[in-house]
Amino acid sequence: MRRLALNLLTVSATVLLLVGLTLPAKHVLDAPERFPAPGPPPPRSFGVYVDPWHVDDWAEAVGASPQMVAKFEAFSRRRTLDEFVHEAERQGIGQLLISWEPWKPVPASLGTVAQLRPQIGYRNADIAAGWRDRYLKRFARSLATFDGVVYLRYAHEMNGTWYPWSHDWAGYRRAWRHVVTVFRSVGADNVRFVWSVNPSLYVPLRSWLNRLPDYWPGKRYVDLIGVTVINFGIHKDYAVRRFVPRLDVLHRSFRKPILITEANTEYDGRVQWLRNFRRMLDARPWITGVAWSQLPSRGKVHLAGVGRLDWNVERDPRSSAVVRAIIRDGER
Repeated sequence: MRRLALNLLTVSATVLLLVGLTLPAKHVLDAPERFPAPGPPPPRSFGVYVDPWHVDDWAEAVGASPQMVAKFEAFSRRRTLDEFVHEAERQGIGQLLISWEPWKPVPASLGTVAQLRPQIGYRNADIAAGWRDRYLKRFARSLATFDGVVYLRYAHEMNGTWYPWSHDWAGYRRAWRHVVTVFRSVGADNVRFVWSVNPSLYVPLRSWLNRLPDYWPGKRYVDLIGVTVINFGIHKDYAVRRFVPRLDVLHRSFRKPILITEANTEYDGRVQWLRNFRRMLDARPWITGVAWSQLPSRGKVHLAGVGRLDWNVERDPRSSAVVRAIIRDGER
């Protein structure tokens, strides 16, 4: 009888352990941090949202070469990225970051209400049901030809209220898993799936974190956690330190490498912000990559009272010096 009780106790402990390992983020917020013993920091990739035909110009202006180029691509274009992929290879780029959007883009000037409206043929349920499978397979096979790693940021910032794929979180999970399954079925083994959230600094930390598991497709379907780090300035003046608790809790909760999928700051105070950003990165070796973006911002159109985001780091020697240092830090 005593042996039976001990066996039951052992089984119960094992079950509890397994359950704990599979709980979503909202249940591990207070879990103790366990990090590996300190050692040399791993390499960190630096990417830029620029087409590969002009990446050498960007590198010459900044004084350092990115390891990654990034771009946005909408489903509605119904094309592959063969030319983009081949030119990146020709330029010696070994990593791509593709922000892949299941929609037909809505002009930012129409506002977030129009932008949030579901689009037939691109809804989560439509993707999960296989309506876009022919396109998914063509796109996957195109990326599979790349002689390097592709970070695929599918349906990003789903936890916000400005993209149509934010509707129906259960459908979002099904659509995500379907996309991953299709890619794996055609042998696109060089593709890494980036589940990329918005930091939503205007929401309390715990409320923000508690919402994320609704969209979480499961660790088998996610390779990296992505997050946007943008300082809009003025009424949305986000110092680097404000992002730190969200970055830390993402890493602690989801147990995946972190990729900063969009980084940018307004013109005023840009040099000090970049210096603080560099220090933050150096203190967090589990941030495995950064993608610098100065593309036209939808957020700037939608938000009143924000700063200048369309300045160019290539034409700003003081800022480019800090960006150059960040790139070189990651090469250690």
